[in-house]
Amino acid sequence: MPASDKSNSVEQWVRVLRSLADPVRMRILQLMDSAGRPALRVGELADALKMPQSTISRHLKTLLEADLIEARRQGTAILYRPHVSRDIAGLKELRSVSRKVLHGDDELRADLSRLSRILEQRQEDAFAETAPEWDSIRERWFGDTFQYEAMLAALDPGWAIADIGAGTASLSINLAPHVSRVYAVEPSPAMLKAARQRLVGSGRDNVEIVAGAVEEIPLPEASVHMALACLVLHHVADTTRALAEMHRILIPGGVMIIIDLLPHQIDYFREKMGHRWMGFQPQKLQRLAVETGFTAARWHTLPARTTRLKDTGIRVPDIFVMRAAKPHGASS
Repeated sequence: MPASDKSNSVEQWVRVLRSLADPVRMRILQLMDSAGRPALRVGELADALKMPQSTISRHLKTLLEADLIEARRQGTAILYRPHVSRDIAGLKELRSVSRKVLHGDDELRADLSRLSRILEQRQEDAFAETAPEWDSIRERWFGDTFQYEAMLAALDPGWAIADIGAGTASLSINLAPHVSRVYAVEPSPAMLKAARQRLVGSGRDNVEIVAGAVEEIPLPEASVHMALACLVLHHVADTTRALAEMHRILIPGGVMIIIDLLPHQIDYFREKMGHRWMGFQPQKLQRLAVETGFTAARWHTLPARTTRLKDTGIRVPDIFVMRAAKPHGASS
């Protein structure tokens, strides 16, 4: 090491030792040092140590000059935390010794207790300020679907799922990371082509595209744990047959999920999108599921939407979801 570097290193080490040779500065560092603790304001440190802000500011200046802490501005406030980018030889060991020496110190324990209450109040103040905008803030940072996507982790990773009427397989691909296998069942040649193209770029090797009608699903009896029909039944001529087929392919104890439209009067869906049914009364579909052999059938309406199509001004129909189970011990 060149003499000048060695001299600078010695001088820096002396500054560190001098800055630590004060009980208040040692307490300040201990308050900052706790893992996961946010950067602290002068006023918060002053309240935690029960000292004037001017006194704390003077000690912070000394710690800054020794490169033991760093400061950053946040709005009108200045926040302080341990210097994370400095690697001063011996400092880690010195701090470790300091923590051991001060462990159990009554004065420091009281400091930490007060700081804990101060930070709890800081969090509550932050919530009070952001509560009116909380949803929009989260949406701006993380999108508006992340929590629903995360809930897919609740699926059993050993399950096989039949995505009935899978269309372009977008739902199948979203399900795939969370389960063992997904069968994307779709009757339309055009949709099957689009699904295969989507699958090629998805990197999901546990999705199988299956050509087949909803009323005659080409899967073996008792082969899947869940049969999912999302906005599909309104395209199907024989609803009873479709439910019976989903019952057949489910293992005993398996679950059927149906997502569909409530009754509506929008001719566009019939004329342009091939809908055979203008929505369903969930109670009637629930009774039909029970007659088909399902149990524990229940449904609920998803939160009402106010969206209107831009070109026509027609209100988008509301949606319901129904869940039913194939009884344990049931035969197909």
